[in-house]
Parts: sequence; structure tokens; C-alpha cells
Amino acid sequence: MKVFTVKFPFVSLLPGIWLFAMLSPAARSQTPQDYLHSLIGQKLMLRHFGDAREAKVKKDDLPRLHGTCDVAVLVKDALWAKGQARLQWEQIGLPYVPGQPRGVCKDTVVFDQGKVKVTGFELGESSDSLAASLSLLLQTPEQYLAAAGIPFDLPPEADAENLGPPPAPPFSRPKVLLTVNPAFSEEARSAKYQGSLIVSVYVGTDGRIHRPSIARKLGLGLDEKALNVLPLWRFEPARKLDKPFALQQSVEIDFHLY
Repeated sequence: MKVFTVKFPFVSLLPGIWLFAMLSPAARSQTPQDYLHSLIGQKLMLRHFGDAREAKVKKDDLPRLHGTCDVAVLVKDALWAKGQARLQWEQIGLPYVPGQPRGVCKDTVVFDQGKVKVTGFELGESSDSLAASLSLLLQTPEQYLAAAGIPFDLPPEADAENLGPPPAPPFSRPKVLLTVNPAFSEEARSAKYQGSLIVSVYVGTDGRIHRPSIARKLGLGLDEKALNVLPLWRFEPARKLDKPFALQQSVEIDFHLY
């Protein structure tokens, strides 16, 4: 069984049109508030502002942002008020695209939670226009890869009920396209606890992780933190004669305090 070893330094002691539609399809009958409400509970990539507890940006400036502190977040709240989109987020990890430079956060600080206010919208802004603008700030894994110049258009598939053995070699194994380094749990951070865990997964023909289970536990809430971000990972699936197939893998994730 192949083991992916994913080692992440983590600073934890310091306090296209179809693309934006994937963020959360905005039906024409939706209001901006309806659309924003649909974001609550989603796990997405927040571009640029992981090192800002409170950020404010104008809609027209979104295409010109150059911050490098990207974080994976859970959207906790979203509100539309007087042409402004206000979002509250909780950080759940740090995204990384292998082969690309790692993000750099100001003074190496990554906040556990924060707020972003986007101003400059029209009072009668459509939900589609709002979704297009916010897709420059909050992105699905597919959008995040596209921004890095990596196309990924495999649609999600349900877990297979019967996953057979892999075909006879030779075949190509899954290639990691996007990982998310899970955030530390509060318990582990307070105890300055670190180590590594192993997760058994299937990388499906859709390039996503299926049926994850902890094969070697670490404890203090870190196992749950790792499982929480695995749905955001993306792979080029295993292939035999250019035909994709699901393959069981083991993923090792290291938690280190620096």
C-alpha cells in the first residue's frame, strides 16, 4: 500500500462562469442574501486574508489583490447589507498546491477566525454578479486549482459500494494536486502536543477522497481536524491504460509546532 507523507510546518502558537457557479449556484430568483446564506457551512479557500482578523476590500479591487496568505475556512456567517457582503470565517487549514510556492503570511500569523467585508456593490446587485465577484475571494478547490493554472473538471461521484483490488501493474498511482494542512486543535495547541497520524483512504476516479478512516491515531482532537479537511483534497486519479480507477492509499499527516 502506497503511503503519501504530507509534512506541514505549522505556526500554531501565534495567536470561467461555471467556476463561480460551483461555489454555490446562484439561481436567478435568489436574492444576494439568499446566495450569501447558502455559503454558510461551506468549506472553501479564502484568498489573501488569512493573516487579517478583520479585512475590508472594495469589489472593484478584488481582481487586483496580491496577498499570499490563503487559508481553508468554514464559513460561519454571511450577511448582505446596503451593498456590502459581510462574511465570518473559521480557519480549518492551509492549502498547498505541490510545485507552487507556499503562501506567506504576514509575520507568520494565521488567525483562527476572522471577518471580511466586501463593499462597493450596487443596491440591486444580482446574486449571479455577487457570486462572480466573491469567487475571486472565496473559492472551491476546483477554482483554487484553476487560479494556479491547473484544470480540474472531474465531477464528484458517490462512494462505490464495492471497490475491487487494483489492476495488475503497470499503472499510474494517484497524483496529489491540492492538499490542505489541518489546523491544530485547541487541546493539542495548549499542550504543545505534536506528532503524525495515518489515514486510510480511497482516491476515487473523481480525484477525491472517499471512506477516510484513521489507521494510526494521534489524539487530542488532531484526528478529527485531519478528517475535517480531507474533502478539500484533490488528486489526479490512478489510471490503467488511461482508464481511471479507485485505489486505496494511506496518507500520513504530520503536526509540528515551530
